[in-house]
Amino acid sequence: MGMINHNNELTTQLLNHLTMSVIDTNIIIYLTDTIQPYEPLSRLIFEMIEAGSVSAVLSIISVAEVMKGPLNKGYHRNAPDVRNYLLNFPNTYCQETTIDVIEHIGRSNLIDWSKLRTIDSLIIASGLENGVELFISNDVHFKKAIPRDLALSLDAL
Repeated sequence: MGMINHNNELTTQLLNHLTMSVIDTNIIIYLTDTIQPYEPLSRLIFEMIEAGSVSAVLSIISVAEVMKGPLNKGYHRNAPDVRNYLLNFPNTYCQETTIDVIEHIGRSNLIDWSKLRTIDSLIIASGLENGVELFISNDVHFKKAIPRDLALSLDAL
């Protein structure tokens, strides 16, 4: 019964930000590695993206980080499958790290860049390059650096 409330709250928050969101690495890993209690909420996010209710930006950095999971477990043949799955997921755009992305780092006064690791800065800058309206992450650095009205943490649901 509690999960229904979480799903309704998540759906409402995502639909209120309608256009595009950044999906951080940890949200993807919750789904691929079935990490509880976040896997059902992560699955819902990806179902909404797949259905076209919302769209998402993935940083190529996140794709690389998720590929490391199978590699670390010795499943070397699975890493390209993970990459291809994420790169071809419906209603998502995978942002490569470019000069244009890097130029966003430090530019927006809405982001407290000093609270972020380099990798997180690149993921956030990938979203800014694409005009996202919401950053979905459970990362503590994201939570400290991004204003609440631009961030969605599964811990808060």
